[in-house]
Amino acid sequence: MKSSENVSARYPDGRSQHFTFPRRELLQKVAALTSLCLLPKSQPISMYPSPEFSIGDLVAYDWEPDDEEGPEVATDFGEILGMRWVPEPDGYYLATNTWVYFVRWTHSTCPDLLPEPCYDGEPTGADQLRRVNHV
Repeated sequence: MKSSENVSARYPDGRSQHFTFPRRELLQKVAALTSLCLLPKSQPISMYPSPEFSIGDLVAYDWEPDDEEGPEVATDFGEILGMRWVPEPDGYYLATNTWVYFVRWTHSTCPDLLPEPCYDGEPTGADQLRRVNHV
C-alpha cells in the first residue's frame, strides 16, 4: 500500500474514524486548555484580616506590676498556642473585629510570678503583644 492512499481505503470498516480528530477540533481543545492555564486563578476572599501572629510565634507582654517594691515594668514571655477572631464583644474580650491570642507563658521578669510555664486560658490582644526572637 502506498502512503498516499486514503484512510478509508486502508480501513474499509471505518475503524480509523474513531481514532482520528479533525485538525480544527484538536486545535480548539488545545487552545481551550491553554487559555485555562493562562487565566489568573481567583483567590478565595477571606472574611477576616490576616492575624498578626501565628501559632508557635514567641511573644512578650509588657505590664506594670501593682507591687510598690517590685519592678516598674515587668515582661512576661511565652509562645502562641492558638488564636480566635472576635467579631463582637464577649465575656472575655471587649474589643471587636480583632484577633486574640492564647499564650503559654514560660517566664517573667517579675520575681516569683511564673515559677514554671503555664497556660491561663485568657485571651490577649495583638496590641498587647510583641514578637521576640527567644523566650
